[in-house]
Amino acid sequence: MSKQLTVKGTYTDNLNLEDPTANDGAQGDFFIQLTPGFVLQANGRRLDLDVAYSLQSLHYLSYDSEDQLNNRLQANANSELYRDHLFLDMKVTARQELINAQGPTSWDATGPSNNLQTTYSYLVAPYFKNRFGRTAELTLRFEQNGVFYSDEGQDSLGYGTQLDLLSGPILGDLQLGLFAENANVDYQDGPSDRFSRAAGGVGYQIDERWRFDVLGGYEDNNYPSLDRTSGSLWESLLTWTPNVRTKVTAGVGQRYYGWTPRFELSYRRKRSVWTASYQRDLTSARGERANSTVYSFEDAFGEPVTPETGSALDVPLDTATVSSSVYVNNTFTSVVTVQTRRSTLGASLGYGLRQYQDVARDDEETLYARVYWSRRLAARTSLNLGLGWRQTDNNNSTDDTAANLQDSYYFNTGLTRQLSERTYCDLQYSFRDDSDNGAENRITLGLRISWE
Repeated sequence: MSKQLTVKGTYTDNLNLEDPTANDGAQGDFFIQLTPGFVLQANGRRLDLDVAYSLQSLHYLSYDSEDQLNNRLQANANSELYRDHLFLDMKVTARQELINAQGPTSWDATGPSNNLQTTYSYLVAPYFKNRFGRTAELTLRFEQNGVFYSDEGQDSLGYGTQLDLLSGPILGDLQLGLFAENANVDYQDGPSDRFSRAAGGVGYQIDERWRFDVLGGYEDNNYPSLDRTSGSLWESLLTWTPNVRTKVTAGVGQRYYGWTPRFELSYRRKRSVWTASYQRDLTSARGERANSTVYSFEDAFGEPVTPETGSALDVPLDTATVSSSVYVNNTFTSVVTVQTRRSTLGASLGYGLRQYQDVARDDEETLYARVYWSRRLAARTSLNLGLGWRQTDNNNSTDDTAANLQDSYYFNTGLTRQLSERTYCDLQYSFRDDSDNGAENRITLGLRISWE
């Protein structure tokens, strides 16, 4: 177990991110962060466990009425209950997220904001697997999950079942499959949604590099919508794997709400990795939050890492506004990471368009980009730089006037000095500008300590 403690002092010249020309103007303040936390990682023969938790305590010198306590948690457990047949997946999360995706954002959870709240989620999923020799493999999965909000939004519980039956190696390069799934979501004082579908598929491994898959079926859903919610579906996919480092999948399909193109790219080398994807799928705000990740226990190269629980935890920029509405989600993401002996460079680009199926709200469009660079200047000293930008549009997607767009961006830079084997000192400067809400400068001095 890694026990961690982080103490930071920050001066800001615009605590509430107010427009300096407004009546009250920008208000400066000094605040202190005290963040104890721990990381527990255990990998056994029958159980894999990863837990990272921190309690972020924020005290504002001049605005003590805004003091906050933020829980941040990522707990994953995967257990083999009965050898080769019965398994159990569990997950619990807690993090700070935006209430209104198009509203002002502080980029992290350190500033007082009426647009931030804590989201809690859990998942419990037992599943059964059985191989019928070389003929087929059966997977039957049951799932219960929940998403809860500290302030605004309807808490919800979800229940689901999924059955997959795949042919085994007896057919050689040919693979057949049957798939069926059902999910129910019950919102507190709100609707009860149902999502069901069944499909069959055929896949063929043409050679070592090329594979072709085709899928067809029908889905029967029930949720508030102005259009139909059920219909047939089909999809065809072509996968190209020229070597062990590269994989590209491209496909096209159609569901009752329109075309569903898909693209996935993964390229990995010893010191670089590039992933990109595009898809058009059906989901909801609670679906996005149920699948979110707070702390990662792997780096971009898939190597195990111990999360720093006291580090600044970014507020996700691409989550949906809290509601029970179902929407068609068009998403594109691209992430590049490059490492050298002394430097790490990372860049990400994302786009999202949420097309809501009811009259609850207008479509939401988000475009964001981030760049991060760090370099070891000396044996115990390193430099880091970061730059980010976000553009949002909460009007109907057919209205593209520039007046509807809101831009925000940030810049930060800092130095880290290792004082001892487990003690680090950080000095950081950051600047952010949130469209019409004003700009902010921050200077932060922090101390990080960890022990076993």
